[in-house]
Amino acid sequence: MFSRTDLAIELEKTLVDGFDVKKISKVSFEIYQEHGLELMSSMDRALLILMAMEEGAEFELSEAEFFELMSEIWAM
Repeated sequence: MFSRTDLAIELEKTLVDGFDVKKISKVSFEIYQEHGLELMSSMDRALLILMAMEEGAEFELSEAEFFELMSEIWAM
Protein backbone atom coordinates (compact mmCIF):
# COMPACT_ATOMS: atom_id res chain seq x y z
CA MET A 1 0.00 0.00 0.00
CA PHE A 2 1.33 3.40 -1.00
CA SER A 3 0.88 5.63 2.05
CA ARG A 4 0.65 9.38 2.51
CA THR A 5 4.16 9.23 3.96
CA ASP A 6 5.42 7.51 0.81
CA LEU A 7 3.73 10.19 -1.29
CA ALA A 8 5.16 13.06 0.75
CA ILE A 9 8.67 11.60 0.67
CA GLU A 10 8.58 11.05 -3.09
CA LEU A 11 7.36 14.61 -3.67
CA GLU A 12 9.96 16.07 -1.32
CA LYS A 13 12.68 14.30 -3.32
CA THR A 14 11.70 16.46 -6.31
CA LEU A 15 12.92 19.52 -4.40
CA VAL A 16 16.57 18.42 -4.17
CA ASP A 17 17.52 20.73 -7.05
CA GLY A 18 14.98 23.42 -6.12
CA PHE A 19 11.32 24.04 -6.89
CA ASP A 20 10.62 22.88 -10.45
CA VAL A 21 6.99 22.75 -11.58
CA LYS A 22 7.67 20.42 -14.51
CA LYS A 23 9.64 17.96 -12.40
CA ILE A 24 6.97 17.90 -9.68
CA SER A 25 4.26 17.38 -12.29
CA LYS A 26 6.23 14.57 -13.99
CA VAL A 27 6.92 12.73 -10.73
CA SER A 28 3.26 13.15 -9.70
CA PHE A 29 2.16 11.56 -12.96
CA GLU A 30 4.59 8.66 -12.46
CA ILE A 31 3.29 8.08 -8.92
CA TYR A 32 -0.30 8.24 -10.16
CA GLN A 33 0.40 5.70 -12.91
CA GLU A 34 2.26 3.31 -10.62
CA HIS A 35 0.09 3.55 -7.50
CA GLY A 36 -3.25 4.94 -8.71
CA LEU A 37 -5.31 2.05 -7.38
CA GLU A 38 -3.69 2.26 -3.94
CA LEU A 39 -4.36 5.95 -3.33
CA MET A 40 -6.83 7.43 -0.88
CA SER A 41 -9.16 9.94 -2.54
CA SER A 42 -7.38 12.86 -0.85
CA MET A 43 -4.01 11.65 -2.19
CA ASP A 44 -5.58 11.22 -5.62
CA ARG A 45 -6.85 14.82 -5.53
CA ALA A 46 -3.43 16.17 -4.52
CA LEU A 47 -1.72 14.30 -7.34
CA LEU A 48 -4.26 15.53 -9.90
CA ILE A 49 -3.58 19.12 -8.80
CA LEU A 50 0.18 18.57 -9.15
CA MET A 51 -0.10 16.81 -12.51
CA ALA A 52 -2.20 19.67 -13.90
CA MET A 53 0.59 22.17 -13.23
CA GLU A 54 2.24 21.16 -16.50
CA GLU A 55 -0.88 22.16 -18.44
CA GLY A 56 -0.20 25.88 -18.19
CA ALA A 57 0.65 28.81 -15.97
CA GLU A 58 -2.96 29.13 -14.80
CA PHE A 59 -2.65 25.69 -13.16
CA GLU A 60 0.78 26.14 -11.60
CA LEU A 61 1.07 26.34 -7.84
CA SER A 62 3.47 28.82 -6.33
CA GLU A 63 6.18 27.40 -4.10
CA ALA A 64 4.18 28.52 -1.04
CA GLU A 65 1.02 26.83 -2.37
CA PHE A 66 3.02 23.65 -3.04
CA PHE A 67 4.29 23.59 0.55
CA GLU A 68 0.75 24.17 1.81
CA LEU A 69 -0.40 21.16 -0.21
CA MET A 70 2.54 19.16 1.18
CA SER A 71 1.37 20.05 4.70
CA GLU A 72 -2.08 18.75 3.80
CA ILE A 73 -0.55 15.50 2.50
CA TRP A 74 1.43 14.99 5.71
CA ALA A 75 -1.78 15.58 7.71
CA MET A 76 -3.91 13.08 5.73
